[in-house]
Parts: sequence; structure tokens; C-alpha cells
Amino acid sequence: MTLGLSPVYAFMKNASMVDFPGKLAAVFFVSGCNFRCGFCHNAELIEPRAERLSWDRLRQACGRFRADWADAAVVTGGEPTIDPGLPGLFDLLKECGFALKLDTNGSSPGRLGALLPRLDYVAMDVKCAEDTYPRLTGFDRVDLVRESIRLIREHARDYEFRTTVIGPVHTDAEMRRIGEMIRGARRFVLQPFVPRGTIPDAALRATERTTPARMRALKLIMEPYADQVICRE
Repeated sequence: MTLGLSPVYAFMKNASMVDFPGKLAAVFFVSGCNFRCGFCHNAELIEPRAERLSWDRLRQACGRFRADWADAAVVTGGEPTIDPGLPGLFDLLKECGFALKLDTNGSSPGRLGALLPRLDYVAMDVKCAEDTYPRLTGFDRVDLVRESIRLIREHARDYEFRTTVIGPVHTDAEMRRIGEMIRGARRFVLQPFVPRGTIPDAALRATERTTPARMRALKLIMEPYADQVICRE
């Protein structure tokens, strides 16, 4: 039996068909994040949570997911790469027979690079153009974000870069600057901003959901920068 607490704060009750392309995936949440995005849709995970699953409880959950035909595991947050227990978590998930996907903001390229050989899929959020990062995320080490993009593009088995489109922020010009950051990528995903009462920035709670027409227009703008551009609802 493995003693102590895992990095996992919680997991989705049922396996997901949308979080790992082509897979039925168990989704595990790691709390704590080094970004402070006003539009965060998992705001309850920004601060590290003391309540975490024991390794034995996590193993039991993995067994149940496998019995229910889940063939993959997604680790998301928060920002999982800032938790020092992440390598051990992926060891357990791989031992349970899952294909592995990591969701990341790209702020820790050293840890990300060490994990890439064992990951089957990486999804990195590219929040905005480089000069917008400090204002939008509270994170000013854009050089680290840039290095993570390079590592993923050159070494990830499969991957996507993705941007949540917020009307007041993601103008045509802003999106083209994002395009230059990820130029040559295999896959780029556009996600609509969906206002919720729980997001940290009160002003953004009143911002309208990104329209399908706007998503289609941005898809055309982004197509020169990636092999595949997807609008995800």
C-alpha cells in the first residue's frame, strides 16, 4: 500500500468523452496555480487545497474507471506542473494502464520537459499574446511560456495549443500575435469564453459568450499558423 496523500484534490465522477481526443478518460484535478486569470473557470483550484486523495483511494478510483472502460487519464488543474508529486501521479496512472494527458499553462518548462517522454498528449493554454501575459494572467515570465511551446512542438507525442477567446481581449491583431507564437503547430484549438458567476473577475461575468460567428472568423485567421485549427464548443 502506498502511504500519504497524492497530488489529486478531486476527480470527475464519470469518465469523459471530450477531454482527451479519441479516448474515454478519467479526469483528475490538482489544486494550486501560479497564474491569476480573471476568466478562470476552475477558480476553486487557484489556491492549493489541503484536502487531497490518499494514494490508496486514488488507486481504487483508477481501478473503477478501468473497469468502466476508461482507457485514458487527464491531469488538469489548477496548474499540475507546480506540484512536486506529479511524476509519482503519472507513474501510478501509467501502471493502471491509462494513456496520459496533461493540461498545462506552460509556466514550468523544466518539469514539463521531464514529463514529456511519458505523456501521450499535452494540451497547453496559450492565454494571449506575449506582451499581454502580465496583465491578463499576472505572470510575467513569458520566456518560460515560449520555451514550453518549443518543447511541446518538438518533443510531444501529440498535442494541442488552445486559446479561450474573450471578446474584449482577443482581437484579430491579438490572435495573429498568438499565431506567431505557435507558428508551425500541429493543432490549435479555439474555445469560446463562457461567462459564469464563479469566475474571479466580476466585470468578465457580464461579458457575452463568444459567438459561433466570431469563432469561425478567428478560425480563418489562425489557419495559416497551424496544420489543424479546431473550434471547440
